[in-house]
Amino acid sequence: MNPIPNSPKATRIVLLGIIGVAFLLRIATLTTQSLWRDEVDVILFSSWPLYDLLAGLFIKGHNGPLFFLLMRPWRTLMGDSEFALRYPSVAFGTMVIPLGFALVRELGLSQRVGILLTLLLATSPYLVWYGQEAKMYSLLLALITFAFIAYLRALRPKIAHYSKNLGNWTAFVVATSLSFYTHILSPLILVVYGAGAFLYPSKINWRVWLLSMSCLTIPYIPLVFWQISLLHENIVSGHPFYSLKEELLTLLQVYSSGLISFVGKPLIVYYVFLFLVGLFLPFMTQFNHDSFSLKISYPMNILVVWVLLPPLLIYLISLRVAVFEDRYLIYITPPFYLLVVIGLVKIAQRSRMVASFCLGIILMCNMIGLWQQHQPIKADFRAAATYLTRHATPSETIMIQIPYLKYTLRYYYPGDYPLLEGLWTNDGKTEAIVDAEMTALTMNNLTDLWLVVSEEEMWDSRGLTRAWLNRHAQLVDEAHFIRVELYHYHWNR
Repeated sequence: MNPIPNSPKATRIVLLGIIGVAFLLRIATLTTQSLWRDEVDVILFSSWPLYDLLAGLFIKGHNGPLFFLLMRPWRTLMGDSEFALRYPSVAFGTMVIPLGFALVRELGLSQRVGILLTLLLATSPYLVWYGQEAKMYSLLLALITFAFIAYLRALRPKIAHYSKNLGNWTAFVVATSLSFYTHILSPLILVVYGAGAFLYPSKINWRVWLLSMSCLTIPYIPLVFWQISLLHENIVSGHPFYSLKEELLTLLQVYSSGLISFVGKPLIVYYVFLFLVGLFLPFMTQFNHDSFSLKISYPMNILVVWVLLPPLLIYLISLRVAVFEDRYLIYITPPFYLLVVIGLVKIAQRSRMVASFCLGIILMCNMIGLWQQHQPIKADFRAAATYLTRHATPSETIMIQIPYLKYTLRYYYPGDYPLLEGLWTNDGKTEAIVDAEMTALTMNNLTDLWLVVSEEEMWDSRGLTRAWLNRHAQLVDEAHFIRVELYHYHWNR
């Protein structure tokens, strides 16, 4: 492993350079992907009246209004271009880099460990992907990482007196409360905070701790009522059920190679190896910094709790209501990558050459993962809309399957064209029912219809709508794009 400068001035320069690289990696390809339906939601939800947006806290399944509240003035100033909608995620994603360094220092680890962690955070294909998406996940990651830093500072025994430590506890409570309003599953991190207090190697002020934790109950009240009610209802969440093994494998895959698994299990095994080395291989030398030193066991213990408890809790919740998506757990990436870095450091204490080789593999795979994600992956409504602009007339009817995608289509293909919603057939509709409903929809002298198909399996997995159109109309044109298909049908009437 190449020596990393350990002087404060050199470290600042290197850190600034890594922050710059992180920003460039996120912004350089910001508009490569077409907006997908979840990203267009930011326009829809942030346009709601303020009362309705805040009332979403009491609506089952609502993710929280904070990101959309932030996007209201941003959209007013910057508009609704792809670049403008995604730029806040670039900013929050880049902010995570210095926060990661601060987290390392707060855990009592060395500057070199901090630099290595920022390098992995900056180049992680997974974090770059969500640092380019018009969603709340980069904000969630930044908030929880900041809250964890403030929490560790607040626990310090030297400043345990409440009056001297009010700023740290306030920052922790505010950042954690804001995370509640960013994503509905973020309160799972409270279990990690609790474990962090009980595992702390020095005496803490439990009265202050309990007071601060009780302050977190107030912002959580709007969420707790409908979340608890879910446990007593038969809710179909729309998410597939994952076993705990499937959850962990999914997380390992995206953390190691990003959204596209170009190596597969060998890279997962490699990351697990470094993770376990970081966790279990003993240190040969002390590497904590001098200003504030925790026992070596504490960083290991709290990082493991931070990495493993949230996935376990989501699995237990999913036994009742399936809720797992890897992006909901984006906030466990800092401790995961930090344990991998500690593994590299422990190897370097025995052989710098081997450690350099191991780090080189990670960086090379990160670059390959970033290149893979540069290719079109999301449903390409941008290209589909361009094709419609060239080949469809404003009077021709469009049917979209699934109907919710009409917002994405209208973003790229605005106008007053007639729009029909494709039939929901996954409820077991028979062909006879489909025939009757499609006949009713296509009456009134309809001569031309464009069927826009994307994520068809979620709405019409048997393809009954297309089958009906193929029987009753003439297919005169079709075009295929990434996860979007266009079919032009004509009736001779």
